[in-house]
Amino acid sequence: MIKTFINRPVFTTMFILVFVVFGLWSYPKLGVDLYPDVDLPLVAVTVTYEGTAPEEMETLVTKPIENRISQVSGIKTITSTIREGYSQTVLEFEIGTDPRQMASEVREKVAGVRKRLPDDIDEPVVARFDSASSPVATYSFSSDTRSTGEIRRLLNDSVVDRLQMVEGVADVNVHGASDRAVKVHVNSEKLKAYGISFQTILAKVNNANLNTPGGKIRDDHNTITVRTMGKLNTIDDFKNIVVANINGKPVYLTDVADVEDAWEDEETYSRTNGVPSVLMSVRKQSRTNTVNVIDSVNEELSAIEKSDLPPDIKVNIINDQSLFIRENVGDVWNTIIFGGFLALLITYLFLGDLRATIIGGLAIPVSVISTFFLMRTLDFTMNNMSLMGLSLAVGFLIDDAIVLVENIFRHMELGKRPKIASADATKELMLAILATSMSLLAVFVPIGSMGETIGQYFKQFGLTVACAVVFSTICAYTLTPMLSAYWLKLPDVSTKGRPRIVSMILRKFNFGFERIRLVYNRFMMYAVERPWKIVLIAVATLGFNLLLIPFVGTELQPVYDSGEFRVNLKAPPGVGLLQMEEWSKPLEETILEEPEVRVSSMWLGGTRTPVNEGGINIKLKPLDERDRSMTEIMADLRKKFSDIGTMQVGVVTNQGGRNDPRPVQIGLHGSDLKKLTGYANDLAERIRQVPGATDVEVVGISPEPEIVVRLNQLKASQLGLDNTEVGKVVQYAFQGKSTSHSYTIGNDDYDIILQMGKDDRRTLSDVQNLRVSTTNGTFVRLGDIADVTLSSGPTRIGREGRQRQIAVYANAAGISSGELLSEIQNKIIPDMNMEIGYNYKLIGDSDMMGRVFKEIAKAVILAIILIYMVLGAEFESFRQPLVIMMSLPFAVIGAVLALLLANQTANMMSLIGFTMLLGLVTKNAILLVDYANQARDRGKDVKSAILEACSLRLRPICMTTLSTILGMLPVALGLGAGAELRQSMGVVLIGGLTTSTLLILVVVPLIYLLTERHTKRNLSDESTNPQTHKLKMDDF
Repeated sequence: MIKTFINRPVFTTMFILVFVVFGLWSYPKLGVDLYPDVDLPLVAVTVTYEGTAPEEMETLVTKPIENRISQVSGIKTITSTIREGYSQTVLEFEIGTDPRQMASEVREKVAGVRKRLPDDIDEPVVARFDSASSPVATYSFSSDTRSTGEIRRLLNDSVVDRLQMVEGVADVNVHGASDRAVKVHVNSEKLKAYGISFQTILAKVNNANLNTPGGKIRDDHNTITVRTMGKLNTIDDFKNIVVANINGKPVYLTDVADVEDAWEDEETYSRTNGVPSVLMSVRKQSRTNTVNVIDSVNEELSAIEKSDLPPDIKVNIINDQSLFIRENVGDVWNTIIFGGFLALLITYLFLGDLRATIIGGLAIPVSVISTFFLMRTLDFTMNNMSLMGLSLAVGFLIDDAIVLVENIFRHMELGKRPKIASADATKELMLAILATSMSLLAVFVPIGSMGETIGQYFKQFGLTVACAVVFSTICAYTLTPMLSAYWLKLPDVSTKGRPRIVSMILRKFNFGFERIRLVYNRFMMYAVERPWKIVLIAVATLGFNLLLIPFVGTELQPVYDSGEFRVNLKAPPGVGLLQMEEWSKPLEETILEEPEVRVSSMWLGGTRTPVNEGGINIKLKPLDERDRSMTEIMADLRKKFSDIGTMQVGVVTNQGGRNDPRPVQIGLHGSDLKKLTGYANDLAERIRQVPGATDVEVVGISPEPEIVVRLNQLKASQLGLDNTEVGKVVQYAFQGKSTSHSYTIGNDDYDIILQMGKDDRRTLSDVQNLRVSTTNGTFVRLGDIADVTLSSGPTRIGREGRQRQIAVYANAAGISSGELLSEIQNKIIPDMNMEIGYNYKLIGDSDMMGRVFKEIAKAVILAIILIYMVLGAEFESFRQPLVIMMSLPFAVIGAVLALLLANQTANMMSLIGFTMLLGLVTKNAILLVDYANQARDRGKDVKSAILEACSLRLRPICMTTLSTILGMLPVALGLGAGAELRQSMGVVLIGGLTTSTLLILVVVPLIYLLTERHTKRNLSDESTNPQTHKLKMDDF
């Protein structure tokens, strides 16, 4: 087969070009995204019930839903988050479960429990969780002359619908200002004077604002539609609604209420760079190209800005993922090119021949470009994970080709013609190349097949590298020997015309390498006479480094410089929106004083957030325009905000879990909420005392002031009232009640809200003085038939496993999150001595870290088993794979030392790097053992075979190791946008390869020697004692 590819160069060229052409065709069609678009097995049930307190939401809505949907099979966890008027229950299923099917089953269960839920809730929404649901772009709109309400009206009228129509856009949301509404502020004293009830006003407005179909009239020739037109078109139409007739005189709505075209009550506010603004976020559809979607949105928004928006409206981009993605993709390509150049440079230094270097180097572009075809076939995208795989693979994709070229050179130096040398050298290394490639596949396939969420993200990483390895192996068997046969020349022929300085550098490099080879040969001659001593020294070194492992910090994933982070704000419950606006202003000013900050966007409140909470989104200048990293700026702001008064301030990244980005998350469970609260506060205080713990917060216990109305049943019944009637009046008066029919302007519908006037809903006495109409038409003061008292209740309730949970969140600065978690689990919580029935559980990213590490451990074990099976099959031996795999533990030495020296942590990236090491370090051991076996087949004794293998394989081992290390060097240096994410992986690979190669060159030959001697001794014993019946297998 090899001779066929050598003898038919056009066929071989066309064969390789097929892959290259398909790869080039596929590349433009690949989607570009930040992370892989994965289907997580999560289903959420969301219910809104406006104005309902969290405790009532829990009792009336959340618990019944939890009880029913928990009957669905395959549930892994069930968690609920409850706020005022809002409940969301999230079900996590086992990996591999179809979320669409599960969503359908959950929908059926919710439909079955709907009758037990309050009638006037919004219909429950059941949807699978979409990993692409977070905004990919956020914009702010501000003006020096317009109010935020007017800006929002402009956005609703001119922007939102047009952006919603852009291909790939899922939805567009507007925040930072209330929506337009017709407000009917009812005066309770006037109602009393006229003897009209709240319910009457609501019914009259509803009935007046309605178009009613009247059917059709027909004669012999025509059919005409009949309609009763009642839809109101102006505010004056609303004012003129007749709500009652008293003594023949009409009472108009304007007689008992103030009617105005206004905005809903302010529950949200935002500022951009200190100027009041409105925010607009854009979400993309699943399986769409993030960069293309944002480009289309920006193009459409630019056209709208020119044609439809007034010139005083200023537009700022707060968040644009496409910029970071482009920068990240560009930097990865630079890493690939730079790494490839370094790998080719070291190859040229070793081979000293430009043609040989080019022949070997062609494996990189051919493998990478061909991989694009399989990426397209597998529906992969160009994202952080797939590109990280390609950038790391550059270093070893060239290995097979340059080892083969070096061997062809050696055969040509023996006097063979190029064609014969190519065929013989390839045949000699065929087994070794296949074994090394299969060993790499035995590592990357398990990485791409891991379970849990990490498996969904690393699937593209592992399988992309596996595809590239397959194509590099094909190149080594086809393109490399063919080109070598026709283009490769002997050094004295191919070096003519070389610049003098290049020749001098190559001569000195080769002289230095030969000196190293001489020292190495002498050392190995010494070592083979004392194998046990050398092996024991190596084992002792390994043991010493294992003792250093506890000093390596742990975390889920490194924080990378995305150029965006946020400052969380939380004031005591009960603090109003205006007060929050005032308190947050000094923080914004401090942030804008930082020279690296480009945009500061503050927001308060929202649909799911109370007005006493908010945040400041910060966008930094590009990395090349600032002197400090994102983490340094965050640390500086933490110091400045360390003592900010009554408001809690946390500086956090936008990276991490879907609920909160802080890496340390502890959930406390127990029956007594008061005791649980005490334990949570105690735990938070103890965590604050740990050096390096920051942004510590207890979530789920902050009590909010509330006014409680308890009806006196006896007094109420005497007046024909009950809880339902009185509750409705209270609700209409203070929360407000939207009518059934909306106010329509053009294509937009706006709510009509009935409510007490602002001056009549400010204090406790306003609630007590509310007038309630009785069945006989009289009015009674609410305070006379009910106890109206000031109390408190939770602003947020968390539930996990169908029981209440209080969470403690924390950040780690200066120490790893794993170290902080270890301190909490091993010291702090045991010292708290919680009562029986009260326990803790790691949640969020803390729980994810443990699950991820277990999955990686499983991948490592599977990879080791597969490597052994591959090597056993290749060498037709049970014993020799063990000799080769003795190289694996020595990779730990360099990996641990490199992490400590580079101040990196053991995280999912570095642990995946360690898993990759398993395949890379066996490559060198395979070359040694394979050649030693061939030398022994030629009649050499074990010791001579080992010494010959060490001497002849030193150059290809050093060449491939250095090319791999230099190819990965840009990754390990952390160059470019988001490089911190993959830096620890590069550090582990370089450190592990360095030490393992040094030790493999010494230890593996000695272990090979010892095992062969042991086997020979056993065979000798059997031959002298033939009556001993043992299994005789030459390679066992």
